Amino acid sequence: MAARGDLIMLNFPVPYPDELIYSTVARAGVHMGLTSPKQLLDEVFANRKVIATPDLPCHLGRISGLYPESLKLDVKNIIYKHTLFPLYAPFVPEERRIQCLKWMAGQSKGAVHLALGVAASRIKQIRFLRYCPKCLETQLDHYGEYYWKRGWQVTGADVCQHHARLKKSHVELHSRHRHQFFDLAPHKHDDLFFIPSSTEEFRVAIRIDELLNLPPIKSPSFEQWGAYYKSLAEDAGCTKGKNVLHDIIFEKVISNWSAGWLKKHGLFPIDSNSCWLKSIFRKHRKSFSYLEHIVTLGTLLGDRWNFRSVFKEALSLTPKNIVTCPVDFSAHTPCQETLDIRKSWEVFLKEFGVKKARSSGGAAIYAWLYRNDRAWLMKINGQHRRSSRSKNKRVDWTKRDQNVLKKLEDIHQSSLEDFEGPRRSRNWYLNQLGAKATIETNLSKLPLAVNFFEKNCEDIPSYQIRRLALTIRKLNSAKESLQRWKILRLAGLSDERICAEAELYLKHMR
Repeated sequence: MAARGDLIMLNFPVPYPDELIYSTVARAGVHMGLTSPKQLLDEVFANRKVIATPDLPCHLGRISGLYPESLKLDVKNIIYKHTLFPLYAPFVPEERRIQCLKWMAGQSKGAVHLALGVAASRIKQIRFLRYCPKCLETQLDHYGEYYWKRGWQVTGADVCQHHARLKKSHVELHSRHRHQFFDLAPHKHDDLFFIPSSTEEFRVAIRIDELLNLPPIKSPSFEQWGAYYKSLAEDAGCTKGKNVLHDIIFEKVISNWSAGWLKKHGLFPIDSNSCWLKSIFRKHRKSFSYLEHIVTLGTLLGDRWNFRSVFKEALSLTPKNIVTCPVDFSAHTPCQETLDIRKSWEVFLKEFGVKKARSSGGAAIYAWLYRNDRAWLMKINGQHRRSSRSKNKRVDWTKRDQNVLKKLEDIHQSSLEDFEGPRRSRNWYLNQLGAKATIETNLSKLPLAVNFFEKNCEDIPSYQIRRLALTIRKLNSAKESLQRWKILRLAGLSDERICAEAELYLKHMR
């Protein structure tokens, strides 16, 4: 990366309070009078492949370099003050939080959404960007323009905490126009009006606003979160001995939150061992969403709590159930008794594997080794672990491969005479099939389909030639002159983007 001073762009807008950095880039395009999304990417990122991501964007190191150091808009400040990262950061392990900061500074290729649990969360993201009609009036009075506030774009925070319910815009959160930054402009919205909202919605919006505006902190570990919620249940009188009384907690949640709101966000507790509300009071093996934490904390702590004190208390806990096993293997020669017991355990491992060896007659041997020879036991167990993942035998992948190939060939034949449409890439073919995710995930089991893609997918030069041929055909039909500039403009190409093969074709056809 170039030196910071070399990247500073004159007149690049400074983010407004609580503005998404996505919105700042969109405003930059308006200020510079750029109508082409690709041109904006060139100016800001010097990279045309950057995806316009409102919630958890990457390439922020480049944006940070556009500002002078006096503004203190380094990557970390931009992430914590102008993205939705603070919603997820405190609830994932510290190592993952640090890694996500690095990815957002550079490039992640979708890894940030996966690592923070956004992609697989039961809390579904909003589809369209939202705004508060009353806040727009304030923005125009104070700044002379509109911008997207990050607090408006959070699932669960369906109201502005100062005014009324948020209104849905026509701009998609993950738009089909992946490289275009959409600004918040008056002509894109209907007349401003107010929609009444409930006290419950304001309650959640206030907590989310608090979470978004907390300074960067170290994330509690899964062990610390598990210990915190265990102590929380004890303090609330929801335990009996060492057991958590889940039924009482369920009743408290249902009495504190409306069933409609819980069901809307997939949080209504069910009588199942896999229910999120039961899992949050057990040993944490995964992170929970901000809404799950807000519902649980709001139920057991009432209204007199804040996230800052919750994080501080969780970080202060040292769980008693964390067992630290020695990893340094002693150099002394074990006695004959130890060697015999080791040999017996190895027999169990070879026959049953680590998990089943204890329940198949090896429990006493395991216990003796754990107490007296734990370092060796951990080492040998690591060498004999077996995957517990079962193979899915429900699908005949050979037959599925043949059916997919037949459909692909039919699609290919029907598209041969069609000069219109987008590039016939692998992604295009998968979209025509209708079951894109299933097929794309299991391509390793579909060799015939993979072979079809290798032979028939349209590369960029072929796509450009097809566009040129279509344009030339239309100009000939209209009896217009085949001027080079006119062909390129109508085909959506330029001197910078045209490939050598397409250039050669154009010279030959003219």
